[in-house]
Amino acid sequence: MKYLMLPLVLLSGCSATTAVNENTKKLCEDTLYQYTQIRDKGTTSQYVDLFTEDATFTVEKLGIELNGQKELATRFESARVKSKSIHLLTSAHVYLSDQGQLSATSNFILFMKDKKAADSTKVLSGRYIDSLVLSNNKCKFKNRDVIVDRIDTL
Repeated sequence: MKYLMLPLVLLSGCSATTAVNENTKKLCEDTLYQYTQIRDKGTTSQYVDLFTEDATFTVEKLGIELNGQKELATRFESARVKSKSIHLLTSAHVYLSDQGQLSATSNFILFMKDKKAADSTKVLSGRYIDSLVLSNNKCKFKNRDVIVDRIDTL
C-alpha cells in the first residue's frame, strides 16, 4: 500500500505550485514588450516608468551596473545620443520564483548602430532575467540582469 501512495504524493507536490494569475501575467508580458519599443523609440519618462524607483539594471559583460531611476535615465539619454537601436524580444516567460517573487525570462537580439560610424552595426544577443513587482496596476522592473551571450559586428 505504501508503494501505491508514492505516485500520489509526488503528483500532489507538483500541483501545489502557485501559478501567476492571467491578469498579472498579461501586465508583465506587456511591460517586457514595451521595454523594447520604448528603449528604441520612447522618451526618458516612458523608459524610467517601466522601473521601480530603486530598480537595478546590470550588464556584467559590458561592465554596466545602474541603481535607481536617475542612473537609468542618464544611461538611456546617453545611449540615445550615441546610437540608434532595434530590439527584438522572444520567448517571454512570466513566473513565480521558488521564493514567490514575480519573475520573468526572455531572449533578445539588439541591433545597434553608432550614429557617428554608420558603416557598421553591432549585434548583441542574450537573455533578460527579471524580478518584477506590481505597482498601481502596472508591472515594473525591480531588477533586470542582462546576460549577453554573443556580440558580433556586421
